[in-house]
Amino acid sequence: MPLDYSPLALRLVDALLELGTPAHIANAFARVPRHRFLPRTYWTLDGTRYDWGTDRAEWLAAAYTDRALTTQFDDGAGSGRGVPTSSSSAPAVMARMLAAADLHPGHTVLEVGTGTGYNAAVLCELVHRAGVISIDIDQGLVDTATANLHACGYRPTLLHGDGENPPLPPGALDRLIATCTVSALPWTWLDLVRPGGRIITPWAPGPGLPGGVLAVLDLDRGGGRASGRFEGGLSFMWARGQRRPSRPAPSPDAPAEHTGQVADDPRADWLDGERALLLSLLVPDWGYGMRMEVGAVEPHVWIGSTSCPSWLRLHAHGRVESAGPRRLWAEFTDALVWWKAQGEPDLSDFGLTVDRGHALQRVWLGNPHTPVWTTHRTPA
Repeated sequence: MPLDYSPLALRLVDALLELGTPAHIANAFARVPRHRFLPRTYWTLDGTRYDWGTDRAEWLAAAYTDRALTTQFDDGAGSGRGVPTSSSSAPAVMARMLAAADLHPGHTVLEVGTGTGYNAAVLCELVHRAGVISIDIDQGLVDTATANLHACGYRPTLLHGDGENPPLPPGALDRLIATCTVSALPWTWLDLVRPGGRIITPWAPGPGLPGGVLAVLDLDRGGGRASGRFEGGLSFMWARGQRRPSRPAPSPDAPAEHTGQVADDPRADWLDGERALLLSLLVPDWGYGMRMEVGAVEPHVWIGSTSCPSWLRLHAHGRVESAGPRRLWAEFTDALVWWKAQGEPDLSDFGLTVDRGHALQRVWLGNPHTPVWTTHRTPA
């Protein structure tokens, strides 16, 4: 007997509408059966396991909640719960990205990161089905998504390959939507999107940094340059080609070249996810983490520069230790003073420009003519 998922889907649509999702996007979620794009076993981010064979009603109900559902671990190499490498994104997050894309019937859209195929199905509902292309680096995911989509009557173009270098002609796209985080926006994406088109992607200054933001970038008329504001925080799995280990933590035994003492807990900004994300936009080229030293009551926060051997160790009792040529502690404290002087702007007041001609990425505040920092990259 067919599963009656309609009440659950309509409840999800109501939840999306309450969040401000445009009606035409929210209603598309009612027409796409999310459960048809899920494996028999999946997990929520808190580790809760849902199994079709154990409790079908629970499995189905969870499928229509506004939660991200992990569908693959360790790139599909094993059956155990390791590092999540593919998921069905939370519908509200999907809707937020689709709204930012400003999609219209007749658009040609590339999705980078096919996953289960669920987002591609929603895209098919929003634009002409022949205009939806989706690519994934994992052949197993492409095969599964193809089966899922065909079973539900959707036939977008699915490609197996590197989403950073899709095998498409220049200017083929009106929109490019990435469902994976990048730090170096691929130059190829600028070629594929027509002048005046739009790129929507989760973006972070680098692996090892907190969270990320949703970058909504419009191509200029000449192509080769895209710019736009961040639309709040957003965290996705990294594109496989941009997974890089962050700079190793300094050894607890590494001697400090400078030691100072501050009145408050110097770790506070890095223990606050939102503030740490803000710092990643204010100061370039670093990664961080925590480590518990032998005999310590609380862990210290370490920060390592990704551009040189400089590092910091921040201790709960106020000690600040550092080494290397960068004055990292001064960079962070000066950045926060500057941010407060600007009126403590939100994440959405910042933006990103990617300029192929000048081989750079630039984070700015307010408008592209007010740069916060610039990173030069290898020209394409």
